[in-house]
Amino acid sequence: MPVNQPELLPALDVPGFKVGTASCGVKSADLKGKRTDLTIIAADVNCHAAGTFTQNRLRAACVDLGEQAITDNGSNIRAIVANSGNANAGTGIREEEWAQMMIATAADSLGINSNSVLSASTGVIGTPFPIERIVEGIGEASACASGWQEAAHAIRTTDTYAKWGSKRVGDFTITGICKGSGMIHPNMATMLGFIATDAPLSQKQLQPILKRAIGKSFNSISVDGDTSTNDTVYLLSSGLALGHGQLADTDAFEAALTELCIELAQMIVRDGEGVSKFVTINIEGAASEEEARHVGRTIAISPLVKTAFAGSDANWGRIVAAAGNAGINFDPDKISLCCDDVVMMEDGSLHPDYSDEAGMLVFAQPEFSITLNLGMGEASATIWTGDLTHEYITINAEYRT
Repeated sequence: MPVNQPELLPALDVPGFKVGTASCGVKSADLKGKRTDLTIIAADVNCHAAGTFTQNRLRAACVDLGEQAITDNGSNIRAIVANSGNANAGTGIREEEWAQMMIATAADSLGINSNSVLSASTGVIGTPFPIERIVEGIGEASACASGWQEAAHAIRTTDTYAKWGSKRVGDFTITGICKGSGMIHPNMATMLGFIATDAPLSQKQLQPILKRAIGKSFNSISVDGDTSTNDTVYLLSSGLALGHGQLADTDAFEAALTELCIELAQMIVRDGEGVSKFVTINIEGAASEEEARHVGRTIAISPLVKTAFAGSDANWGRIVAAAGNAGINFDPDKISLCCDDVVMMEDGSLHPDYSDEAGMLVFAQPEFSITLNLGMGEASATIWTGDLTHEYITINAEYRT
């Protein structure tokens, strides 16, 4: 069960975008007609586009094709076509051919150029891609108007619920969907994210804005320390709200986009495979934000820390030991550690008022925070993670069966 699953308001339509879905039976022909597993997000006009992609050296063809499309044609993007159930990764020479067929079919169905279509896939790695069923479904998805919430359902794999959100910035709208539950760790996580806006922003503006927003959101979460082959976030801007005036305050747009991305990223952790705890890790007093983030990530992926979370065991020694394994230079005699408002450690020593009973009460909660101050500077970073339970092992042991 997700940890404190949020109640989501209806997704806001974004002027100039249509969203359709289809049921192709991507993972298995037996699932055709039983659950949606393909979506097309199509724009009425050429869009400026930005993207961020997995840093895994084994990258799916759709990732390479998408990155190249944004580099070559990033001001003329018209659509995203995405499927769940099969990653089309690790399948050899046919992989790019299948990805290109998916793109070409979507372009033909929409009556646009194939170089204006981005694609994304998620699911099992190393399994032949059922391109015939997908081609059939693309025609269905391009002809219907399902909406953003249905699209969020269509890109799920082991997710237990669909994830979407919207923001308003003055007269402009931002709506995004994402999927992710396991193989979640920065750079990027096993996730797809698609965001659209009608705000008039150039590609030159979009890319750095998206990169910064991703750094504070999807690159600040961890479920199990693994990254995958297909991780992608796309941001499309139609600019159709230009009639409302120029976007004078890009800072307000970036703040709203970052807030939306953080909400979506936190939903992924709350829905992490087998997760029963949602934990916020605050690293303070670091020499740089990069070092703070690295320490936080190291704590977040420690099996000993995560199993302590699962057992509601306030074994704070595991937390500081994990921080010491991060390879960041700090003085152990200056560090302090709190869980919620319970001070465990101060200036490198056990706090005289700390009791294990108080710590256990915090760790028994489904949601809590830990704050580690390194005593080295003014920089900070926040990472969101969960625990490691028997259920995680069960889900992944049975993933293909």
